[in-house]
Amino acid sequence: SKVKAADPNIKDCANCDTVGAHLTCAKCKAIDDRIKKDADPYLKRCTNCDAIGANLTCAKCKATRYCSKACQKHHWKNGHKEMCVTPDERRPQARGVGAGVGDTSRGAEDREGESRECPVCLDSLGDCAVSTLPCKHEFHQECVEQLRKHGVQQVCPLCRAALPAGPEKHFEDAVRLHVALIRQVGGEKSELWKSLTGPQQRTMDMVIDMCTDAANQGHAGAQCDLAGFYDSSHGVALDHKKAFHWFRKAADQDNANAQSNLGCMYQNGQGVAQDHREALQWFRKAANQGYASAQHNLGVMYKNGVGVAQDFHKAAQLYRKAADQGHAGAQYNLGIMYHDGQGVAQNHQKAVKWFLKAADQGFPQAQCNLGILYQSGRGVAQDFQKAAQFYSKAADQGYAKAQHNLGVMYQEGQGVARDLQKAAQLLHEAAKQGHVNA
Repeated sequence: SKVKAADPNIKDCANCDTVGAHLTCAKCKAIDDRIKKDADPYLKRCTNCDAIGANLTCAKCKATRYCSKACQKHHWKNGHKEMCVTPDERRPQARGVGAGVGDTSRGAEDREGESRECPVCLDSLGDCAVSTLPCKHEFHQECVEQLRKHGVQQVCPLCRAALPAGPEKHFEDAVRLHVALIRQVGGEKSELWKSLTGPQQRTMDMVIDMCTDAANQGHAGAQCDLAGFYDSSHGVALDHKKAFHWFRKAADQDNANAQSNLGCMYQNGQGVAQDHREALQWFRKAANQGYASAQHNLGVMYKNGVGVAQDFHKAAQLYRKAADQGHAGAQYNLGIMYHDGQGVAQNHQKAVKWFLKAADQGFPQAQCNLGILYQSGRGVAQDFQKAAQFYSKAADQGYAKAQHNLGVMYQEGQGVARDLQKAAQLLHEAAKQGHVNA
């Protein structure tokens, strides 16, 4: 500032008025284009006295320059000692966060070796997760988060364009809107989402946009939810490839839900070539984090010997882990294992116990099996009325086996008043679904 008035070529920073501004806004070109980086003498001004021709560099931070040892010592004692940080200390830690598509990048390898640096920390963009703002300027994701976190103006440091909301805010807002929409639609079943009203579709479009923004900034929860929308066609066209893409991004960040879903996609060949061994690996990763659905799916693979050697004992162990967390499918399958004596000692009473837990959650196969056990008196006292009640619960959900068995009970007047018309109706419903005996 001491020489600013005397030298008209010195350029001031448009934001903080610091002498020696050499970056130019790419849009407005407000700073004189005549000053080129190679010839700009202010890149080599002494940090202490502002003299031109500073050839000494701080050995620690490698950023400040001095014209002499005296200036360097004076500046060190007067504050630089406390402020000086090494390049490694300035550098955001590479967290392995998967970059999104379109608005993010993994670094120099994506630009054919082009050398780029983050304008905030001045370190290479090549080894950390990178975020591209709506103004197209690129920064380390962590640097942008630090700008938001520490009260710095919520604008791009280069062009002063407003920063977008952070990924957490986008995701929270998206979840809030989606939960409200689920209540309006009446549930999460895919068929309910095929005929959204105009306002509902506009709300879902906002949810998709916010999740996409958060996902592009590396938010694993948003990536997983976005994949789920494409996988179940919630407000968007069904697209297994996009679902696989976003599940993989989240799974690479150890999101257990995404890892489990990715296993399902490999298992079913949706969005990717079918690969049971790859499915096994992703189920195992999620199961090791205690994710119940993955434990159940892994148990199914061990029971059936798909992608791994058949092992009933291992299957029963995995079912039990998921069942203890309230997973209805695992509770039902564990009941089957006890009923058939596979991987565990046969025990009809324990089979009834686990079938009841699954039935209480509305699992129709478990409800039907309880009907069979009450009708036959295995594991429980024989009770035709209870058998008919459980068959009825499963039949109301369209389960063909229960419709057939209940139809036979109406036909014979067993546990219910004899009603041939009701029997014919139930048997017809079961036959439409291909039930052979009906």
